[in-house]
Amino acid sequence: MSRVGRAAKLLLSDISLFSKLVIRIPLYEYQLLPVKAVLDSVLYKRGFEFLLVFPRQSGKNEAVAQLQVYLLNLFQRQGANMVFGATGDGLGRGIRRLEERLGNSWNAKHWQRSGRPVRRSLGNASVVFLSTHPGAAARGETASWLMVIDEMQDQDPNHLEAVFEPMRAATNATALYIGTVKTEHDALWFKKNELESEERLDGRQRVFIVSPEEVIQENEAYGKFLTKKVSRLGRNHPIVASEYYNEPIGGQGRLFDERRLFLMRGSHFRHRMPVSLPQSMVPIYLATLDVAGQDEAATDAVARLANPGRDYTAAHVFEAATRGKDDTGPTYRALDIFVDHGSRHFQGSSDGSAEGPPLSERLLAWLQDWKVSHLVADESGVGAGLVDWLSAKLGPGKVTGYNFASAHGKAALGSAFLSVIETGRFQYWCDDFEIPLSDSWWFFSQAAECRYSLPAGGRFERDLCWEVPASVKVSTPKGVLPVHDDRLISAALVAVYDDLYRKGTLRLGQAASSVIPAVDPLKGLTYG
Repeated sequence: MSRVGRAAKLLLSDISLFSKLVIRIPLYEYQLLPVKAVLDSVLYKRGFEFLLVFPRQSGKNEAVAQLQVYLLNLFQRQGANMVFGATGDGLGRGIRRLEERLGNSWNAKHWQRSGRPVRRSLGNASVVFLSTHPGAAARGETASWLMVIDEMQDQDPNHLEAVFEPMRAATNATALYIGTVKTEHDALWFKKNELESEERLDGRQRVFIVSPEEVIQENEAYGKFLTKKVSRLGRNHPIVASEYYNEPIGGQGRLFDERRLFLMRGSHFRHRMPVSLPQSMVPIYLATLDVAGQDEAATDAVARLANPGRDYTAAHVFEAATRGKDDTGPTYRALDIFVDHGSRHFQGSSDGSAEGPPLSERLLAWLQDWKVSHLVADESGVGAGLVDWLSAKLGPGKVTGYNFASAHGKAALGSAFLSVIETGRFQYWCDDFEIPLSDSWWFFSQAAECRYSLPAGGRFERDLCWEVPASVKVSTPKGVLPVHDDRLISAALVAVYDDLYRKGTLRLGQAASSVIPAVDPLKGLTYG
């Protein structure tokens, strides 16, 4: 054997050497351990299934791409088909990553592209890329040695069983499922439980779940990245807990458990008016507004509401403050609330008659009394007209509308609100939260009764559904009353300020002007 042949044989005898000297991007030990287990199953035709779970952005797709390149080099004369299945962007990422790694000095001029289905080949060996979407035509291919399914947490297990599993049958090919933890009710978690049962029978490891601590031990840069992520969202935010710490989200349940309810409880008392301080020391006051529909019967001061279960219009005032140079966002202290049940938005009397002023004028007066710097308001549906009117009254640039009807609007708000809570930056006044029917008591009652659900395959920040169910009622000194979510939604809108703050459109500093006395340049001089 020639010297070059001996060198090639050595490099192809160990994927860690191949990774280091051919790909020139050495795999970490936490990547090599599962990759070597998969290789053993492939080379000895054991036909095992493996699940590989890494924290987000820690290199699972890199490990798979290098494994594919290694096998293409091993089987380029013998011939082999490997199948890579994914949906949406995952398919394109898989193709691009493989092409990048085939750009090494050994293979750059020798691999080929072909289509129908998409295929990347080296000699007689190929990786075939197929969509795992249930509507895609993916039948008929054979996985000779290996089948890889990406983003397992988003897959339909029934579709995989019917269409992709048969591709392994003729050759007893090895299967590798990769993904990131999401919920305890998705395909990834089901596969984890299934393979762990097989592990207990024969003692052979099939599930490889890599912790962030293992990644940080070999990659300090990842530790810095994760520290920033935790600082911004909080360690127990569902996205951080699931995608980075491998802790699955329940498919449904209470959004605000006892721990989060405790985090939301401030140590300050409610304020009924702004504090009286010198101008340079006055806090920044921000407001939020959740708008409910009006009720025609509410124009009569003694009339019963035609719909007593109608939601309330609720507005909060927050004191906002930054916490230092490296702050990830302001701290928001809820100080006061404005509540209205069913009043007309604009009709009514402003002369103090029995009907009283309309909602719009009373709300504006309250906002002006607090001298709010900015208002974030629900402009969905019936709220649009009131928000436009307040924008004109408060002045240019002082009102930001939020549309719950926009794509993922409420889901994104829920995720953002949790990040404010989990980082200790949301604080509700505490002096009356144990007094039934008080404003603070109602807020915490709504939070405690709020339920969430996450559909199979859904992303937390895009598909989260959260609300207080319409059937929820609570016993009070005034009888059994319905629990709404208006105060909770109004408070959650404070999370929009985080986005404004990061974009630089929300200023939280104070400025004061003063006249500096002129200095006499001749004062103190003496003449000899």
